[in-house]
Amino acid sequence: MALDPIVLEAGAALLRGELGDAAVAEGGTRMQHGDPRRTHRARGRGPKTIQVGWKANVDGPVAAQVTSSSDEDTLYVATLGGDLIALARTDGTRRWTVKLGDRAYAAPFVHDDGTIWVGSDAKKMFAISPKGEVVHRLDLEGEADTSALALPDGNIVFAAGNQVLAVRRGGDVAWRFAAKSKVFTAPALSGTRVVFGSQDDAVYALEASSGALAWRVPLGADVDGAPVIADDGSIYVGTDRSEVVLLAPDGGTLWAADAGGYVRGGLSLARNGDVLAGTYGPAPRVLRVSPEGVVRGSFGVQGTGAKEFGIHGAPLEDDDGALYFGAQDDAAYALDPDGKVRWRFPTGADVDAPLTLLSDGALVVPSEDGSVTLLVP
Repeated sequence: MALDPIVLEAGAALLRGELGDAAVAEGGTRMQHGDPRRTHRARGRGPKTIQVGWKANVDGPVAAQVTSSSDEDTLYVATLGGDLIALARTDGTRRWTVKLGDRAYAAPFVHDDGTIWVGSDAKKMFAISPKGEVVHRLDLEGEADTSALALPDGNIVFAAGNQVLAVRRGGDVAWRFAAKSKVFTAPALSGTRVVFGSQDDAVYALEASSGALAWRVPLGADVDGAPVIADDGSIYVGTDRSEVVLLAPDGGTLWAADAGGYVRGGLSLARNGDVLAGTYGPAPRVLRVSPEGVVRGSFGVQGTGAKEFGIHGAPLEDDDGALYFGAQDDAAYALDPDGKVRWRFPTGADVDAPLTLLSDGALVVPSEDGSVTLLVP
């Protein structure tokens, strides 16, 4: 689909934001959005032009962010074909494949020891060694559709069906908590609490050490995208009420900003504290919202008029403040720090997965056409 991007509001550089001085995770992108707070701030400077380093066929659509080993030598790809695939970062050659039994929607989580944790719709969570050997598999009561992360005590937390579970490194369950409906958000870590949303129209916070409920806040619509935790501990979430909502660390609602369409993918956080969101139709766009709830600007892609067509998730931000994201118009985008279009890279299908920036400036673009492409700086 060859469509040109459009700006939805009058004026230039609508998505411009000042580059703030904020914490950015070092090393490889080992989990969804790069860190336990799910900020999607990336270390490195992304490609200024389109130059393909390599393109790999992974035998199935990719709807999950590609993650990496801590040294970025290996990339891990979970597919809707039901595979976890390890690719060489240098040339995209396949090192190994592990069958997961069913579709895998969640970004693989790479622990400090190199073990890869990834779930699937086979109602299983796998722990896999860096050599591609299954260390153990945990049978679950629901589909494991969300990316995991490590808690301060070393346990691994993720969601499966309507449950959020903490699992010890050996594979046994430390605690579990049941929401009222399916949890489709990757949990985020806010200090000593695990925060997530549910399709019971609420956001939850659990004590990370025990799984005890700290608070629950109803928001009136599904919460399907991962929260992002701000630098001050406040919590941003998106909803099917077409809102971006800011919650206080204790769960109090501070404000709700009109996004103009469903907000279903994970949010991200710019270095200056602005929250970034992707929205669905009828006019799909990326929004930049200030910490006070003011929409600073937007960038739109050509929509179909349908409410179910759009941008599934927020951009990553590089060291220069440039933004990179994918859309359901079968393309990935780069925006310069001043908000102008740097480039548009077409793929053969939707780009719903978050993009991944490596520290040398290479950008990993997964697509639902069954490909992973490395764009080099």
